[in-house]
Amino acid sequence: MNVLGILASITFIGMGAPQDASNQGLDALVAEALAENPRIVAGAERIRAAEARATSSGTRPDPVLSLALRNFPVAEPGFEDFMTMKSIGLSQSLPYPGKLSLAQDAARGEVRAATAALQELRLSVVREVRQTYHELVFVDRALAVVARHAGVLSALVGTADVRYAVGTAGQEDVLQAQVETAALADEAVRLTERRRVLLSIFNCLLDCPPATPLDDVAVPYRIASALTRPVGRPSFVSLDPGARVADSPLRPLDELLDVVVVNSPTIHVHEARIEAQRARLELAQKAHLPDFDIALTYAQRDNRTDMISLSLAVPLPLSRGARQDAWAAEAQAELAGLAAEHRAHANGLQARVAQLYADLEKDRSSLALLTTGMLPQESAALQAATASFGVASTDFQTVLATQTALFQYETSYHRLVTDFAKNLAELEQLVADEVLR
Repeated sequence: MNVLGILASITFIGMGAPQDASNQGLDALVAEALAENPRIVAGAERIRAAEARATSSGTRPDPVLSLALRNFPVAEPGFEDFMTMKSIGLSQSLPYPGKLSLAQDAARGEVRAATAALQELRLSVVREVRQTYHELVFVDRALAVVARHAGVLSALVGTADVRYAVGTAGQEDVLQAQVETAALADEAVRLTERRRVLLSIFNCLLDCPPATPLDDVAVPYRIASALTRPVGRPSFVSLDPGARVADSPLRPLDELLDVVVVNSPTIHVHEARIEAQRARLELAQKAHLPDFDIALTYAQRDNRTDMISLSLAVPLPLSRGARQDAWAAEAQAELAGLAAEHRAHANGLQARVAQLYADLEKDRSSLALLTTGMLPQESAALQAATASFGVASTDFQTVLATQTALFQYETSYHRLVTDFAKNLAELEQLVADEVLR
C-alpha cells in the first residue's frame, strides 16, 4: 500500500481548487440566501413598519369637527324656541412644545435599531449558510474516508479468510475483521443520514424545498489557502509545548477586539435603542407639562344673534407623584438597564472573539501536527504492517489496529478543517469584517 496514495485524498487543502471554482460556489449560495431567506425579508418589513411609526409619531392629533343641536324642544318640536341652538365647532389638541419632537426622536431610534438588527440578521444567515456548507463538506469527506478504508478492510478480510482456510490464522481474526467492517458500515449510515438533515437545514436557509440536491461541495480556496500557510513544513513560534504555528493568516487579536465594538451590528442595535430610550426619558420628564385643547364653536339661533365660543382646556397633574413622576422613574430605570446590557454585551463579544481566535489557532496547530507527524507516520506504519502481514511476519490484529488508527486520524483531519472554517465564519459574523489577511 503506497503512503502517497493514502495521503492523496487528505491533503487536498494543500492543492486547493481554483478560486473561481470553490469560492464562487459558496459565495453564490450566500447571495441566494441573502436574497431569499424569509427571516431577512421579515427584517426588511420591520424596518418599513418602524419608518411608518416614525413618520406618524411627529404629527399632532387630528382636529375634531363637531356638529350639535342644543335645547331642541320635545313637546313642541321646532326651531322657534329661543333656547334652541345649532352649532358647529372645531377643536385641536396641542401637545406641550417639544413633546412631539421627542416622540419622533424615540421612533427614529427604533428605525436605526431595526436597520442594525437587519444587518445583524444578514450576518447571522451568512454564518449559518457557511457553517452548514462546511459541515456538508466534512460529511462528504468523511464518507469518502469510510469508503476507502472499507476497501482496505475488505482486502484484509479476504486475506484473513484465505489464511483461516489454510489454517495459518485463527477464526478470531476473521470475526474481528467482520466487526470492523460492520462498524464502518454503521458509520456510513450515520453520516448519510446526517447529510440528509444538513441538506434540509441548508435548503431552508435558501428557502428551497428540503430535498433540493447540493452536490460537489468543496473547501473554499480562501480556507485552503489559510490552512496551507506557511508553504512546506510548518514551523512553530517557539519550542515550548503548546506554541502556535507561525505565519498566522489571521489579523491580530488586538485589532479584532477593537473592530468588534465598532462594527458589530448587535452593538449598533443597543446604541440605537439607548438613544431612543433617552428620548423617551426626556419625554417622560415632560409628562407633567400640560397639553392644550383649543376649541372654536359657532352657534346660530333663529331670530337671535349668532355667537362664537372659544375655549382652552388644560389638564391638572394632581397625581403627578403617582403618575408622571413614576413614568419618568420607569424610563430612567429602563435606560440604566439598557446601558448595563450594552456594556455586558460588548464585554461578551470581546470574550467570544478571543475564544474563537484561540480555537482557530488551536485548529491550525493541530492540523500542522497531524499532517506533518501523525498522518504520515501512521500511514507508513500501516504500509509496513501490511507488507509484513503479506509475508506472515505480522499478526492480523496489529494491521487492523494500525488501519483503524489511520482512519481516525484522517477523519480528525477533516473535522479540524471543518471546525476551522466554522469558527472563522462565526468570527467574521461577530466582527462584521474579513478576518483573514
